[in-house]
Amino acid sequence: MLIFAVAIGIFAYFMIDGLAVGEYEEEHYGEMQRYIPHIDISTLRTNFDDAALLYIFYYDHTELDIHRHRIIDNYNLVNFVSHSPAQNTMSISTEAPVILLTNYSYATRNVYITVINPRDVYDRILILDPGHGGNDEGATVGGIRESDITLAISLYLYELFLNSDSGIKVYMTRTNDSTVHNSQRAHTANVVGDMLLSVHTNAYPDLASVSGTETLFNDDSPMSEQGNLGRHDMPNSRFSQIMQDHLVAELGTRDRGLVKRTGLLLLNVSSVPTAYVEIDFKTNPQALENLTNSEYQQRVAAALYRGVVEAFAEAAEPSNTE
Repeated sequence: MLIFAVAIGIFAYFMIDGLAVGEYEEEHYGEMQRYIPHIDISTLRTNFDDAALLYIFYYDHTELDIHRHRIIDNYNLVNFVSHSPAQNTMSISTEAPVILLTNYSYATRNVYITVINPRDVYDRILILDPGHGGNDEGATVGGIRESDITLAISLYLYELFLNSDSGIKVYMTRTNDSTVHNSQRAHTANVVGDMLLSVHTNAYPDLASVSGTETLFNDDSPMSEQGNLGRHDMPNSRFSQIMQDHLVAELGTRDRGLVKRTGLLLLNVSSVPTAYVEIDFKTNPQALENLTNSEYQQRVAAALYRGVVEAFAEAAEPSNTE
């Protein structure tokens, strides 16, 4: 009876302890391990100065010594790991969005953190880039910043993908008014993405009557010629044309077509199919009224959503994968 009572007590301890933190445990190689589900941070938390990606773990388990950890990073994506013992937190900075698979070993009291490149989990990944942000406002007209418009549209677009069955995973380069360098935006796409969509609005201060939609591209940069590691490859001009067509069809704006730009860093250093959409001219009063209207922003997002879905479907066709 004594042995039985002790066994019941041990079982209850682990069950109650596991329930307290919302996790589950199982026997693995002779030791009890706590498995924390995949931590997949799709919306990137961005440091204001250097656009580092920061993942913060909060531990409530009193026995856990967060200094005892093992980082398994076969991709060399981790920049640094830091601890805040007073807050029971551990922070991991990475060069690109990652999936972190963690488990806790009762036998060694270690936290094992495996860094996974999202490309090993998702077949289709879009890097969604709200243009500008932080100390780069973009063009400002009547106190209205381009960075605010592009963020609002991108958040609507992100929600569409989040609630759809498209099979397309979306990571955003920013989700708030933070500064992200263009080199980091492109680097994120090159490391984990399949396509990069950068959302912008245009401006022509000298002539308020100018309006319309155009999409910038560059098929001749050294990086674009490298292709996308065999994943969903297509020319930037083709991806851009698809996005342009969907925007014009949905919004009824003047079709200004594709514009080749060789001087934009984002287009020059991205090695994945990239479209740089300029939705309309904020310097046009009617366009500005539209671009700041939430219903119109959602229409823009819907057009971009359909364009991305079509682009991935076309890129997956056999003629594009040979």
